[in-house]
Amino acid sequence: MIEALKNKIKQLPKKPGVYIYKNAKGKIIYIGKALSLKNRVSSYFHQKHHDVKTIELVENIADLQTILVDNEFEALLLEAKLIKQHRPKYNIQAKDGKSYLYIIIGKEYPHRIFASRIPESEEKILTWFGPFPSSREVKEILKIIRRIFPFRSCNNLPKRPCLYYHMKLCPGVCGLANNSTYDEYSKTITRIRQILSGKTKKLVKSLQKEMKSAAKAMDFEQAQKIKFQIDTLSRLTSGWKSTPKENQDKSMAIEEIKNILIKFGGINLLAINKIEGYDVSNLSSQIIVGSMVAFSGGEPETSSYRKFNLKGFFDFSTDKFFDSQDDPRGIKQILERRLRHPEWILPQMILIDGGKTQVGAAFEALKEKGLDTQIAVIGLTKENEILIIPQIKNRFIIFWKSLRLPRNSSALRLLQHIRDESHRFAQKYYKQIHTGILRS
Repeated sequence: MIEALKNKIKQLPKKPGVYIYKNAKGKIIYIGKALSLKNRVSSYFHQKHHDVKTIELVENIADLQTILVDNEFEALLLEAKLIKQHRPKYNIQAKDGKSYLYIIIGKEYPHRIFASRIPESEEKILTWFGPFPSSREVKEILKIIRRIFPFRSCNNLPKRPCLYYHMKLCPGVCGLANNSTYDEYSKTITRIRQILSGKTKKLVKSLQKEMKSAAKAMDFEQAQKIKFQIDTLSRLTSGWKSTPKENQDKSMAIEEIKNILIKFGGINLLAINKIEGYDVSNLSSQIIVGSMVAFSGGEPETSSYRKFNLKGFFDFSTDKFFDSQDDPRGIKQILERRLRHPEWILPQMILIDGGKTQVGAAFEALKEKGLDTQIAVIGLTKENEILIIPQIKNRFIIFWKSLRLPRNSSALRLLQHIRDESHRFAQKYYKQIHTGILRS
């Protein structure tokens, strides 16, 4: 290896970016991306290769250039852009012998988005992005983007909205064609182009302004929708397949919880971004308090924590003061009071510290507000660490599923963390009031 090249490799940072290999004539022969530039580039020269193409590539590397980026998702987009621009010899074909994939936005209206290996053969193309070396990455990119900004992918427009529309993965531009739908869809296409062009930060800033405007106009449903888009984009650009193991575990936990709800609860959530946990603390008849904690992306969102003093709280539904140690009634009171604040962004799931009666009370509070089909609710018992899942059908609980997860389950660990945090926060508030009573 050339001495100058050795020195360059030694000085490489362990940060995400794109690396560019050149031959002795200074011609670009290969472009790749990496989460850690130092580790990835070093592997070419310190590992034994069995692939003929890779062996030939390494023999021809005479110089190296790198470009640092903030995260691996940006590296992926930059890699595709540079491959398209320079068409290096060793990037022309993918490892499986097939051509690389491109993401296509069709010219026909409403615009269709799809993947293709031969964009030059496609008719009526508005624009395309790529090539992307991994077809798996392309599918994952489109899957994630579609959850944030639903788009049309069908070749021919159906006469009525399809399954993707009912799954909220398509805006239904086929059967719901009107000017307002088209205007909104045009905005969606512009935003998807921004993401694929690597302008995600600019898009997030724009969405943040829209969210504030929606909240100011008291359109809290729209503000919540935009917040979901911002949070998902932020997670996407914080690391593409490169999140630390701890965050990977949390993502796996959330996905496992979502699958449990789909299987046993009868409620289908496309994503779970925010989970709220509730507990009631009533160690004496003098003090009855409740807590609400919030977790976003599996992390505590302490700014959203709330505490409730239930002692003597007036119950408008019964025209009576709440003055007992009834946990289910306490949970219902907390939920009712929480749901009177539309400016607090709603969760996708609620975890109750308790069993069937407490979960049932929470479900009734959601049902009274018409949110029982939008927000899932489950319980986690302290005694045996069993999940209590109500199966919902036609807005009624028709069955209770008691589920014991393995001790090493990442979903159980996350739910225990939320449950224990809600208990801790309630206990803290109880002690504050108790201390105040003693002092007085």
